[in-house]
Amino acid sequence: MFGIKNRSSIILTSRQSMTEQQLYLESIECDPTKASSYFNLANILSNGESITLNDGQSMTKQQLFLKSIECDPTDSSSYFNLAMTLSKCDPTDSDSYFNLATTLSRGESITFNDGQSMTEQQLYLKVIEYDPTYSYSYNSLANTLSSGESITLKNGQSMTEQQLYLKSIECDPTDSDSYFNLATTLSIGESITLNDGQSMTKQQLYLKSIEYDPIDSSSYVNLATTLSIGESITLNDGRSITERQLYLTAIEYDPCNSNSYYNFALLLSKDESITLNDGQSMTKQQLYLKVIECDPTYSYSYNSLANTLSIGESITLNDGQSMTKQQLYLKSIEFNPTNSNSYNNLANTLSSGESITLNNGRSMTQQQLYLKAIECDPTKAGSYFNLANTLSIGESITLNDGQSMTEQQLYLKSIEYDPTHSLSYYDLARTLSIGESITLNDGQSMTKQQLYLKSIECDPTYSCSYHNLAGILSKDESITLNNGQSITKQQLYLKAIECDPTNSYSFFDIATTLSLYETIPLQNGVRMTKQQLLLESLRLNDKQRLAYKYIGLTLLNNKQTITLPNGEQMTRRQLLQKARE
Repeated sequence: MFGIKNRSSIILTSRQSMTEQQLYLESIECDPTKASSYFNLANILSNGESITLNDGQSMTKQQLFLKSIECDPTDSSSYFNLAMTLSKCDPTDSDSYFNLATTLSRGESITFNDGQSMTEQQLYLKVIEYDPTYSYSYNSLANTLSSGESITLKNGQSMTEQQLYLKSIECDPTDSDSYFNLATTLSIGESITLNDGQSMTKQQLYLKSIEYDPIDSSSYVNLATTLSIGESITLNDGRSITERQLYLTAIEYDPCNSNSYYNFALLLSKDESITLNDGQSMTKQQLYLKVIECDPTYSYSYNSLANTLSIGESITLNDGQSMTKQQLYLKSIEFNPTNSNSYNNLANTLSSGESITLNNGRSMTQQQLYLKAIECDPTKAGSYFNLANTLSIGESITLNDGQSMTEQQLYLKSIEYDPTHSLSYYDLARTLSIGESITLNDGQSMTKQQLYLKSIECDPTYSCSYHNLAGILSKDESITLNNGQSITKQQLYLKAIECDPTNSYSFFDIATTLSLYETIPLQNGVRMTKQQLLLESLRLNDKQRLAYKYIGLTLLNNKQTITLPNGEQMTRRQLLQKARE
């Protein structure tokens, strides 16, 4: 008969107190061939933990599972049944293989007591052989495969990763993990047919995963990534939820899920904040800080946090450590030496010829960092563009793969990988002379004018494109933009000023198109004379020598004076002299 039971031990009628472990040990001592005793004792140990049997033998969790497999199961003894009142389980041979497999890392093998060696995959295959309806074994076996890889079951059937997840769902249609894992194999909008004939999209699989495990944080995170900003989706319980609410729910169910904080931060503007479900308000920066707190090895969080800082600015991590923008990029590279963005962004903090020492002790220049960024991601347009900007016209550089590229070729490569990158067209145009053309990597031939037009098409707010395009037109000439709008030289300068009212050269150049007393209305409605435009140009850039000359030429004689933007009065002669200095 049993006595009084508490949470960790039981008192026998003999008044002897025994814990769960002691009961299993006693069971093994009474019957060393009892597989289920080894099995259940193993289940209460953590990976790597060992225990000493009553005969003095020390055994690890793995060794206990091995012993369970070695032994033939027999009927439970009184000690075993007593132990089962403390820890409920259903030991079977297949479970022993399954649990043993979970103790192995990918590629690792273990040797059985009979000398047979088995890998993690082989153990899962063994489980399926003994219990073809065991859902988790298919799911776990699928997790050992890469995308597109297949494996042959003991019955000779070949199955892919997706097919294993489908089989897992067939065996247990309520297994949340299988829906989740199957969803990760699909692209957004893609669908797959379950073994029961039902077709499901990536979103529907995540919805099913949430239905069967409503507190699984990762399902909410991954479902959120399938939505566009502001979009909402209806859960299987009928509740409508937005992308942001999904991330908030994910954080609520797992406050240490770094992906939730990271993806949520990406949705926010620099100074925006969000209130979590627990009432805590967090900014974009604080979300990134939380990511790092939850996972200090998450490379992208350091990179993204650095992007919120200005050069020289520092921020204090949640552990109290202060880090600058550069140090954050260095940390990002330390945790992921293949993170192209981190090399590129770190390079952007350096001046030409400057070098920086990585956390591994290696010193790298700005150019070397851009080269490394390209090596890590040869499809990253920005890295080619930035590297091109470090070269002079006609200069070439050798990529890390041994390929030599000129400034022009780097711009062409940037356009190849991002045909919407306005600055690449702009800078490529600057390498050409008027009337010269160049062939893009897609075979399209473009002149200097066409490149500026393309730059404007890609970014209609970039002042310099309008300014430079105007510079290659004659005074009364007009040109048709890619959107069909016809625009004159003066209108291009006006557009340049509208896009950037601090562009001194646009004020200067439009002034040169006017006669002495002619005026022109700016886009903001203000009408300005030639002289006023030149003075504004000088106000914006007092180092512009030609502005002094042209202002001087607006004066009627050498005695006439004019007040400059800095308050200084100068005569025509003084202005012309200043222009020559």
